[in-house]
Amino acid sequence: MNLDAVREQFEQRAFDYDGLIPRLIPRYHEQHDLILQLIPFETNANIKVLDLGAGTGILSALILQAFPQANVATFDMAENMLKICQTNLSAFQERLTLQQGNFAEDDFGNGYDLVVSGLAIHHLDGAGKKILFKKLFQSMNSGGILLIRDIVTGGTPRLTEQYEHLWRQYMKDSGEDDKIWFQNYLKEDIPSSVEEQTKWLTEAGFADAGCHWRYLNFAIFGGVKAN
Repeated sequence: MNLDAVREQFEQRAFDYDGLIPRLIPRYHEQHDLILQLIPFETNANIKVLDLGAGTGILSALILQAFPQANVATFDMAENMLKICQTNLSAFQERLTLQQGNFAEDDFGNGYDLVVSGLAIHHLDGAGKKILFKKLFQSMNSGGILLIRDIVTGGTPRLTEQYEHLWRQYMKDSGEDDKIWFQNYLKEDIPSSVEEQTKWLTEAGFADAGCHWRYLNFAIFGGVKAN
């Protein structure tokens, strides 16, 4: 998939993204709640955080609220998303940096204690994910935590088909045109299975690579950069 085309799609969707995304992603807020619970640092810890594919800053806001000493770098390919992110996170501007770029190619910094990524990495194919996971590992401090929330495939083609059918029903029940969104998904996205991605995380150097949560074709998984 051409990431420039993906970027253009998100430029167009930025202004109604926050209201739209819970209608497209089942248990969206539940996922955020669990990600916060999975962050092992004390609430007063002085941590450096990367939000990769930060969008409008929904997850970054929750982290900045929960960890008042944290500094968050938001990275996204879409300028309009980052403009809204800057507005949404204006109360935290002293602890916030914003960077526009293509995470498959551009540098996104280093020295991170926590990296989170929501609904972003599925735009890369398998080879691209492998390269990114190695890049993320190098960007993190020892003891750093990686938490990825993304759309995934099932362990078999039949399971993928079943999960996608139920996902389409969720979008339809939420008042969305599931046909249009599913066509966009087939055109834009390149999901991989949880099993593949946790294997690639291990190969990149992460310890304790595993899946923390799953519902249909959505999952939260990650690993630790061991001391």
